[in-house]
Amino acid sequence: MEVIAALPESPPPRAKILMVDDVPANLIALEAILEPLGQTLVRAQSGEEALRHLLQDDYAVILMDVQMPGLDGLETVALIKSRERCRHIPVIFITALSREMAYVIKGYAQGAVDYLLKPIDADILRAKVSVFVDLYQRGEMLKTQAMELSERRRIEAEIAAAVEFQQRLVGIVGHDIRSPLAALLATAKMLLTMGELTDRQAKAIDRIARSGVRIESIVQVLLDFASARIGGGIQIRRRPVDLHTLVPKAIEELQQAHPGRRIHYTSEGEGGGEWDPDRLMQVLVNLLDNALKYSPEGTPVTVSTRLEPDAGVLEVHNTGEPIPDSLMPSLFEPFRRGAQSAQTVKMSLGLGLYIVQEIVRSHGGTADVRSSQELGTIFRVRLPRVA
Repeated sequence: MEVIAALPESPPPRAKILMVDDVPANLIALEAILEPLGQTLVRAQSGEEALRHLLQDDYAVILMDVQMPGLDGLETVALIKSRERCRHIPVIFITALSREMAYVIKGYAQGAVDYLLKPIDADILRAKVSVFVDLYQRGEMLKTQAMELSERRRIEAEIAAAVEFQQRLVGIVGHDIRSPLAALLATAKMLLTMGELTDRQAKAIDRIARSGVRIESIVQVLLDFASARIGGGIQIRRRPVDLHTLVPKAIEELQQAHPGRRIHYTSEGEGGGEWDPDRLMQVLVNLLDNALKYSPEGTPVTVSTRLEPDAGVLEVHNTGEPIPDSLMPSLFEPFRRGAQSAQTVKMSLGLGLYIVQEIVRSHGGTADVRSSQELGTIFRVRLPRVA
């Protein structure tokens, strides 16, 4: 179901009222009666002049005198109703003729919506005209809103197309980078195994290799992002795996990057299930990396795993400032980051938690977070043990 925000209310447009009478005094009298309505009053002293006005503007209602030289009121209305552009405009005939039913019937046959005899009751005329003015204004406002809505949808469609193009471009570029990057890493590793390098040369090649590994991880994140956004989700390959055995490997990887930090791990019972171990390693590394980034130096990060009857549960806990309430609803969205140092921002794409959520979703599981000053921050992942 499409949900569209309510459009802001705007003041109704001024309606135009066309008054047609060959006697100027009658037009002045009509103006005096209709002036309190606050609309635009337009005079015409003949049927021909009325037709010229109708070629230029739209009108909410036409007050038409029946007896006029040249084109009389009935003939003028017949011409008006023959034109597609103005046949919908309501016409009220005004006449001083006798109350013969033939004139009344002929007037309605020509397309009149009402018929008034002179002398005119001012209150009745204002009431009748105000009804048509209100209908006209409502119609115009609906047209304006429809145009605004159409324009909004057009812009949203263009934005969606641009975003999809960008995501596809990310996927294509990320995929094409992998081959030359693999060649670079292989060359760097080969050079490091050569025995005829000075210390300076070895350090330079090692920096190249470590930078290449970092680029490789960024490319993989971008490919996962593109897969999640335009590929229908991240692909997983389930096989039997012990959740408990994955955590020490992830801890070892993270402690190489954060040698001064402590990561505690506890497990309960068995840890077997059918999951994708490579993807679960991504989940563990991303959650641990996130916890280390957003907790004070010198404080530990705690990881725990346990098995429930139908699911494996992973929790990562860190202390420090809680996640702001304003950030919680969008925490797992792409390119969202909390307050970090300049160096941390430089090293982060803001896709870690998004990738975590997409991997967990692909397993049919859930990922949530609790955060407070007293509790700290706990990310919990729950994964069904079987597909």
